[in-house]
Amino acid sequence: MWLPDNRTLTLKARVKPIRENWNLKYSATYVLCLLRETGVKPQETVGASLSVLASTAQHRPPTNQLIVLDTNPRKGIEETLHVCVKPFHFSYARADWLLEWFELNRLLGVSHFYMYNESLSAPVACLIEHYRKQGLVTLLPWKLPIVSKVEIRTEGQFAAFNDCLYRSMSAAGWLLVIDVDEVVLPRRERTLSALLTALRAAYNPPSKAPSAFLFRNAFFYLGWEDDAEAPAPLLTSRKTRRWAAPHAVKNRSKYALRPRDAVELGNHFVWELAPGASSVGVPTDRALLHHYRMACEYGGQQCLTVPSTVDRTAHRWADDLLKRVNAEKDVYLKTCPT
Repeated sequence: MWLPDNRTLTLKARVKPIRENWNLKYSATYVLCLLRETGVKPQETVGASLSVLASTAQHRPPTNQLIVLDTNPRKGIEETLHVCVKPFHFSYARADWLLEWFELNRLLGVSHFYMYNESLSAPVACLIEHYRKQGLVTLLPWKLPIVSKVEIRTEGQFAAFNDCLYRSMSAAGWLLVIDVDEVVLPRRERTLSALLTALRAAYNPPSKAPSAFLFRNAFFYLGWEDDAEAPAPLLTSRKTRRWAAPHAVKNRSKYALRPRDAVELGNHFVWELAPGASSVGVPTDRALLHHYRMACEYGGQQCLTVPSTVDRTAHRWADDLLKRVNAEKDVYLKTCPT
């Protein structure tokens, strides 16, 4: 480690595999640099250059260098809401839906998105670049020399989630971990920011308020019929039939959390929070994870026979969403392929 004051440190590291690895050959892993016995304070390392080496031998010079980021929260970020998304892969190509997804999340209060690119179609890459130029997206390259789902779980998504956690820590008051076929919709409030504020305000004293809220999942299969009462030609307006009984908490749930109170993220819940922090499930009469799934989980069409109900919650945002989608489409299609 090369510190900003020109000191150089050689530290022993501790390797800590991330818990959620599905017993595959490779796992996302923390490499922890232990400062305890060096006399160096964590804040002194901000801006330092760091290399991870398997050996300190002179003939093994560093081949990688990372810059230490400042994770201390900036002023005024308490209510900001950012989103983490797992790596795009298989040349992700749903540009029209992704535009709707971006704009609905922005209506819900999201101000920044962290994304990881294994492969994208040209139209989707151009759409994301459109948002990146507005300062709304951080897009990182994500090419792993590992076979996804055979040697590591889904493009190393657990490394991406936890990279996102620490990358966002200084700028996000709240972090929402969802996929691009999922949207969390509040039942009373107009925005997720307002929902999260209200959920925490229900705890007295405030120090007892949870640091993470888990939202139960309900599948809205795209194979079900369109809603004849759809107020707009949007997927979230047309697809309103869902599972009658949402999944239990921690089973396909997604979550919002205070990044500064988390240590390790998983896909459907937080694996480790800071001492004293807690997580709770959100009742479905307050919010629900709408999971707009293209295919049945196990193939075939059997999933379309499960008990279902019509849920038109998304119609609350339809008018505003259609205006935003059309406005953004008019701009980005001038430079993007279709």
